[in-house]
Amino acid sequence: MADGIEPHTVQHDLPAKPHAESREETIERVVHEAGEAQDVQAREEVADPTSRRVNRAVVRTAAAVAGIGAVIGAVLAVVLSDVNGPFQTDSAGATAGYALIMAIAFAIVFGMITTLILLAREDGRVEREVERRTGRAPERPGSPIHPKHDPEGT
Repeated sequence: MADGIEPHTVQHDLPAKPHAESREETIERVVHEAGEAQDVQAREEVADPTSRRVNRAVVRTAAAVAGIGAVIGAVLAVVLSDVNGPFQTDSAGATAGYALIMAIAFAIVFGMITTLILLAREDGRVEREVERRTGRAPERPGSPIHPKHDPEGT
């Protein structure tokens, strides 16, 4: 050999666990650990405690606003059926039917819009309450890149 370089020697790497467990032992251990991990006790606040109150309040308010919308729709239908134009009706039955249809349509629209607004407002209220309890504020938007690090150089 040139310049006295020795050839590399190969040594066996000993296992980290000298006595490895068998496949059956591994399966038994994993099943036992999985059983322990899945045996979880329910916590006190599994569901939002305000959900029952919120749903009742939303339903009550949406029903009240839907009723107001129904009255507005019925009055609008009676007014439109009396004036000259495309919505004018000839009989009292047609006017009543038109008023009923308009009342239902306005009640649905007013109720849906009110429900969406109330639920969005409640989401914000719950979010603020969680932030107050945990002490964590929402993440702020990212700051703009510093001009000296701007790759475009503008």
